[in-house]
Amino acid sequence: MTGNPAAVQTGPLPKAPRFGDLLRGLLLRPQQLLLLWNWKSASLSMILRGPIFFAAAVRQGWRAAIAALLTESIFCVLSAGFYGAVVQILKDAEPAWLTGIFLTVVMPVTFQVLEYLLHWFRGTPHLRIAEIVSVVVSALSALFNWYAMRRGTLLVGRGAGRFGGDLRRLPRLLFGFVAVLPRKIAGKSKPRAKLKVGITSADLSKVRQASQ
Repeated sequence: MTGNPAAVQTGPLPKAPRFGDLLRGLLLRPQQLLLLWNWKSASLSMILRGPIFFAAAVRQGWRAAIAALLTESIFCVLSAGFYGAVVQILKDAEPAWLTGIFLTVVMPVTFQVLEYLLHWFRGTPHLRIAEIVSVVVSALSALFNWYAMRRGTLLVGRGAGRFGGDLRRLPRLLFGFVAVLPRKIAGKSKPRAKLKVGITSADLSKVRQASQ
Protein backbone atom coordinates (compact mmCIF):
# COMPACT_ATOMS: atom_id res chain seq x y z
CA MET A 1 0.00 0.00 0.00
CA THR A 2 1.48 3.28 -1.10
CA GLY A 3 0.50 6.43 0.70
CA ASN A 4 -0.17 9.74 -0.96
CA PRO A 5 2.54 12.21 0.11
CA ALA A 6 0.18 15.11 -0.49
CA ALA A 7 -2.28 13.68 2.03
CA VAL A 8 0.26 14.02 4.82
CA GLN A 9 0.23 17.80 4.56
CA THR A 10 -2.53 19.28 6.66
CA GLY A 11 -2.30 22.71 5.08
CA PRO A 12 0.07 25.34 3.79
CA LEU A 13 2.98 26.27 5.99
CA PRO A 14 2.64 29.67 7.69
CA LYS A 15 4.55 32.39 5.93
CA ALA A 16 7.53 33.89 7.70
CA PRO A 17 7.09 37.55 8.67
CA ARG A 18 8.67 40.03 6.28
CA PHE A 19 11.56 42.15 7.49
CA GLY A 20 10.05 45.35 6.14
CA ASP A 21 6.71 44.74 7.84
CA LEU A 22 8.27 44.01 11.23
CA LEU A 23 10.63 46.98 11.04
CA ARG A 24 7.76 49.27 10.04
CA GLY A 25 5.70 47.97 12.96
CA LEU A 26 8.63 48.57 15.30
CA LEU A 27 8.98 52.17 14.12
CA LEU A 28 5.25 52.78 14.50
CA ARG A 29 5.11 51.10 17.95
CA PRO A 30 8.47 51.74 19.64
CA GLN A 31 6.91 50.86 22.99
CA GLN A 32 7.61 47.25 22.04
CA LEU A 33 11.24 47.93 22.94
CA LEU A 34 10.25 48.79 26.50
CA LEU A 35 8.03 45.74 26.84
CA LEU A 36 10.71 43.40 25.48
CA TRP A 37 13.75 45.14 27.00
CA ASN A 38 16.10 42.16 27.15
CA TRP A 39 17.77 42.05 30.55
CA LYS A 40 19.37 38.72 29.64
CA SER A 41 21.29 40.24 26.74
CA ALA A 42 22.17 43.25 28.90
CA SER A 43 23.58 41.01 31.65
CA LEU A 44 25.72 38.94 29.27
CA SER A 45 26.93 42.08 27.50
CA MET A 46 28.11 43.61 30.76
CA ILE A 47 29.98 40.41 31.62
CA LEU A 48 31.70 40.28 28.22
CA ARG A 49 32.37 43.95 27.48
CA GLY A 50 32.89 45.55 30.88
CA PRO A 51 36.28 43.88 31.53
CA ILE A 52 37.58 45.11 28.13
CA PHE A 53 37.39 48.76 29.16
CA PHE A 54 38.45 47.97 32.74
CA ALA A 55 41.62 46.31 31.48
CA ALA A 56 42.30 49.14 29.00
CA ALA A 57 42.11 51.79 31.73
CA VAL A 58 43.70 49.95 34.67
CA ARG A 59 47.18 51.31 33.85
CA GLN A 60 45.87 54.77 34.68
CA GLY A 61 44.88 53.62 38.16
CA TRP A 62 41.97 51.90 39.84
CA ARG A 63 39.81 55.01 39.81
CA ALA A 64 40.07 55.33 36.01
CA ALA A 65 39.48 51.59 35.56
CA ILE A 66 36.37 51.56 37.76
CA ALA A 67 35.05 54.67 36.01
CA ALA A 68 35.49 52.98 32.62
CA LEU A 69 33.82 49.81 33.92
CA LEU A 70 30.83 51.73 35.28
CA THR A 71 30.51 53.75 32.07
CA GLU A 72 30.49 50.61 29.94
CA SER A 73 28.10 48.82 32.32
CA ILE A 74 25.57 51.65 32.14
CA PHE A 75 25.90 51.74 28.35
CA CYS A 76 25.45 47.96 28.12
CA VAL A 77 22.34 48.02 30.28
CA LEU A 78 20.70 50.50 27.93
CA SER A 79 22.05 49.52 24.52
CA ALA A 80 22.25 45.72 24.83
CA GLY A 81 18.82 45.53 26.47
CA PHE A 82 17.19 47.42 23.61
CA TYR A 83 19.28 45.65 21.01
CA GLY A 84 18.12 42.31 22.41
CA ALA A 85 14.53 43.51 22.11
CA VAL A 86 15.05 44.36 18.44
CA VAL A 87 16.66 40.97 17.77
CA GLN A 88 13.74 39.20 19.44
CA ILE A 89 11.22 41.10 17.32
CA LEU A 90 13.09 40.55 14.03
CA LYS A 91 14.67 37.13 14.66
CA ASP A 92 12.41 35.18 12.27
CA ALA A 93 12.04 37.87 9.61
CA GLU A 94 12.61 37.08 5.94
CA PRO A 95 14.67 37.46 3.88
CA ALA A 96 17.21 36.20 6.37
CA TRP A 97 20.15 37.86 4.61
CA LEU A 98 18.59 41.31 4.98
CA THR A 99 17.70 40.65 8.61
CA GLY A 100 21.25 39.45 9.23
CA ILE A 101 22.81 42.59 7.75
CA PHE A 102 20.58 44.82 9.85
CA LEU A 103 21.10 42.92 13.11
CA THR A 104 24.80 42.11 12.79
CA VAL A 105 26.13 45.15 10.91
CA VAL A 106 23.85 48.19 10.94
CA MET A 107 22.75 48.11 14.57
CA PRO A 108 26.13 47.09 16.10
CA VAL A 109 27.93 49.82 14.14
CA THR A 110 25.39 52.38 15.37
CA PHE A 111 25.84 51.30 18.98
CA GLN A 112 29.63 51.24 18.61
CA VAL A 113 29.65 54.87 17.47
CA LEU A 114 27.53 55.85 20.48
CA GLU A 115 29.78 53.82 22.76
CA TYR A 116 32.91 55.51 21.42
CA LEU A 117 31.43 58.97 21.87
CA LEU A 118 30.36 58.17 25.44
CA HIS A 119 33.81 56.90 26.47
CA TRP A 120 35.52 59.75 24.62
CA PHE A 121 33.41 62.23 26.56
CA ARG A 122 34.25 60.44 29.83
CA GLY A 123 37.94 60.42 28.93
CA THR A 124 38.47 56.63 29.05
CA PRO A 125 42.21 55.88 28.60
CA HIS A 126 43.45 53.71 25.70
CA LEU A 127 40.07 54.06 24.07
CA ARG A 128 41.19 53.05 20.58
CA ILE A 129 42.47 49.63 21.70
CA ALA A 130 39.38 49.01 23.80
CA GLU A 131 37.09 49.95 20.91
CA ILE A 132 38.86 47.62 18.47
CA VAL A 133 38.37 44.69 20.85
CA SER A 134 34.81 45.83 21.55
CA VAL A 135 33.98 45.89 17.82
CA VAL A 136 35.09 42.28 17.44
CA VAL A 137 33.15 41.20 20.52
CA SER A 138 30.07 43.11 19.34
CA ALA A 139 30.10 41.48 15.91
CA LEU A 140 30.39 37.96 17.33
CA SER A 141 27.88 38.71 20.08
CA ALA A 142 25.37 40.06 17.56
CA LEU A 143 25.61 36.93 15.44
CA PHE A 144 25.32 34.65 18.45
CA ASN A 145 22.33 36.54 19.88
CA TRP A 146 20.48 36.13 16.61
CA TYR A 147 21.45 32.45 16.40
CA ALA A 148 20.39 31.74 20.01
CA MET A 149 17.08 33.64 19.85
CA ARG A 150 16.06 31.82 16.67
CA ARG A 151 16.38 28.68 18.79
CA GLY A 152 14.27 29.95 21.67
CA THR A 153 17.06 31.03 24.02
CA LEU A 154 17.76 34.41 25.68
CA LEU A 155 14.17 35.51 25.06
CA VAL A 156 12.08 37.58 27.46
CA GLY A 157 8.37 38.13 27.82
CA ARG A 158 5.55 35.66 27.39
CA GLY A 159 6.68 32.08 26.82
CA ALA A 160 10.35 32.80 27.56
CA GLY A 161 12.38 30.30 29.54
CA ARG A 162 14.24 30.90 32.79
CA PHE A 163 17.64 32.53 32.63
CA GLY A 164 19.19 29.54 34.41
CA GLY A 165 17.89 27.21 31.72
CA ASP A 166 19.22 29.54 29.04
CA LEU A 167 22.66 29.51 30.66
CA ARG A 168 22.66 25.70 30.70
CA ARG A 169 21.89 25.69 26.98
CA LEU A 170 24.63 28.17 26.11
CA PRO A 171 27.53 25.66 25.83
CA ARG A 172 25.57 23.53 23.35
CA LEU A 173 24.47 26.62 21.43
CA LEU A 174 28.04 27.91 21.32
CA PHE A 175 29.20 24.58 19.90
CA GLY A 176 26.44 24.68 17.28
CA PHE A 177 27.24 28.31 16.48
CA VAL A 178 30.92 27.56 15.91
CA ALA A 179 30.00 24.53 13.78
CA VAL A 180 27.61 26.45 11.49
CA LEU A 181 30.19 27.20 8.79
CA PRO A 182 31.69 23.67 8.66
CA ARG A 183 28.17 22.23 8.46
CA LYS A 184 27.29 24.50 5.55
CA ILE A 185 30.44 23.49 3.72
CA ALA A 186 29.69 19.83 4.36
CA GLY A 187 26.07 20.34 3.29
CA LYS A 188 27.14 21.72 -0.07
CA SER A 189 29.22 18.63 -0.77
CA LYS A 190 26.47 16.13 0.14
CA PRO A 191 24.18 16.59 -2.91
CA ARG A 192 27.05 15.69 -5.24
CA ALA A 193 27.75 12.52 -3.31
CA LYS A 194 24.06 11.57 -3.35
CA LEU A 195 23.91 12.20 -7.09
CA LYS A 196 26.79 9.84 -7.71
CA VAL A 197 25.19 7.15 -5.56
CA GLY A 198 21.85 7.60 -7.33
CA ILE A 199 23.40 7.22 -10.78
CA THR A 200 25.28 4.12 -9.71
CA SER A 201 22.13 2.53 -8.29
CA ALA A 202 20.21 3.26 -11.49
CA ASP A 203 22.93 1.72 -13.61
CA LEU A 204 22.94 -1.42 -11.47
CA SER A 205 19.17 -1.68 -11.78
CA LYS A 206 19.37 -1.51 -15.57
CA VAL A 207 22.06 -4.18 -15.65
CA ARG A 208 19.95 -6.51 -13.49
CA GLN A 209 16.86 -6.01 -15.65
CA ALA A 210 18.86 -6.71 -18.81
CA SER A 211 20.29 -9.91 -17.37
CA GLN A 212 16.88 -11.33 -16.38
